[in-house]
Amino acid sequence: GANAAALQALLGPLMAKAFGNAGGSPTLRSILNGNRPSIVKPGMNVRECSEIMTDAHKAALVVEDGELIGIVSFKDVMSRALAKELPLELTAVTSIMTPNPESVTPDTTVLEAMQIMHENKFLTLPVCEEGGEVVGVVDVMDVIYGCGGAEGWHSIFDSAM
Repeated sequence: GANAAALQALLGPLMAKAFGNAGGSPTLRSILNGNRPSIVKPGMNVRECSEIMTDAHKAALVVEDGELIGIVSFKDVMSRALAKELPLELTAVTSIMTPNPESVTPDTTVLEAMQIMHENKFLTLPVCEEGGEVVGVVDVMDVIYGCGGAEGWHSIFDSAM
């Protein structure tokens, strides 16, 4: 809404100068390009899911059954499984996931994603094509790096000044 417009008005010119484009902000497609999606199937148990999360260095995984049905984070594993001493090999990932999470398309800009994450207090955001196909998941650090590379916001402001 109004906050997104204000953020775009404030940061859009800086992003345009930093990235040399009229739109001013790269899309999530550019962030996810080349990254393998962190997807687990509903039949997996929590241990299998946790191992995939660790290998992928991702704080959350999208759970897919033809389409997005939920998201699992390290916090979910810790608070909904480990803290309750559930047997990880016998606990289905679907029993600890957050069902029906909000998602965005790959054409969402980094600034739009940042605004959605801020307004909803999300640390991760599933990314799906218009038809429902899961592309992947972005987290706060993906979005920050997408705004300015390894230096994050510093490179945006330095190049715009």
